[in-house]
Amino acid sequence: MVDVRRLKRLRVEVEINSVSKYFKKEEEATLKDLESFTSDEQVDFDKVRGMKSKEFFDYIDNRTFDGISDNFTTKNCDAFPKNFVSIYSKVRLMRSKIVTPVDTVGCAMMPINISAKFGIEKYDIRPQIYRLQLLVSLMMSSQTKDEMNAKALYNLMKYSIETMKSTEGVTLDVLLNIEQSVLETLIHPVGFHRKKSRYIKEAAQLLLNNFGGDVPTSIEGFCSLPGVGPKMGYLALQKSWGIVAGIGVDVHVDRLSKMWRWVDSKKCKTPEHTRKALESWLPRDLWYEFNPVLVGFGQVICSARGRRCDICLANTICDNVDRKLVNSSKLDVNEILSRGDHSKLLLHLQELQNETEG
Repeated sequence: MVDVRRLKRLRVEVEINSVSKYFKKEEEATLKDLESFTSDEQVDFDKVRGMKSKEFFDYIDNRTFDGISDNFTTKNCDAFPKNFVSIYSKVRLMRSKIVTPVDTVGCAMMPINISAKFGIEKYDIRPQIYRLQLLVSLMMSSQTKDEMNAKALYNLMKYSIETMKSTEGVTLDVLLNIEQSVLETLIHPVGFHRKKSRYIKEAAQLLLNNFGGDVPTSIEGFCSLPGVGPKMGYLALQKSWGIVAGIGVDVHVDRLSKMWRWVDSKKCKTPEHTRKALESWLPRDLWYEFNPVLVGFGQVICSARGRRCDICLANTICDNVDRKLVNSSKLDVNEILSRGDHSKLLLHLQELQNETEG
């Protein structure tokens, strides 16, 4: 049992000079002829399309982990909101100690993890198939929990393999030939499944007609597909082509950025407004990580319903802290969170408790 009354007085050192374990760059060989891309003009798309599976995934992993800075306070810090460094660094630390739904069944990981359930390992997935399945998972993700989205993709993968006899699972050929009514039933776990089934069918035809059977290579191309907006488009660009051209702003990023006043809520009426406001001051090398950091934190610690200020390391500096919750008497560490794995965070809290008492 952790005494929450003691926890509220803890002062956690702001860890801004080291990279958290969650974001530690993988120690893999850098693809020297495909590095340091910041825009689509710098990517040799034909070269990326020609990559074998391992080369492709190593390239994407390298590109989407390269932007993590050891010390994010050294660049344009005068433009930061005054509470950004103190709050974000603690949120970053918490994210290194929790496994959240976005880490395991988020759109980027779903094609890999669900394929594995059918005996298709990561390096057996053709890059073009991964890009398509990523796009489908993104199109289904709107206003839907990651866990429900994963169920829908699992249903679609199972039907593709067992009924449509596709050895690769969801392919463009499957999407072109599956009956929309069947597709609608398979993806029933997601919100607005009827509309999304129609969008997926229409998008499949557009991919065939306009993009050579692969996914688009620009944000404009992605947004030309029905049901795909900037948030999905920027995330798709990151994991499809290694292009970090914008911040993926979903409901969690939008809500938390407004809650901490990192953007002006009066001016930022939509997530797209929030994205543009954040990009005006947030260093580019944080653009990729910003989404998974805040999404995971919003899913597990600071959800729209049921905030856990009592175990948040930022509860001494957040203006929106629930003091009644922080001041509650006792906390059963075995029942505090319903999503994700938070065991490392609880251990960290217990260690801080022990240090204070010692």
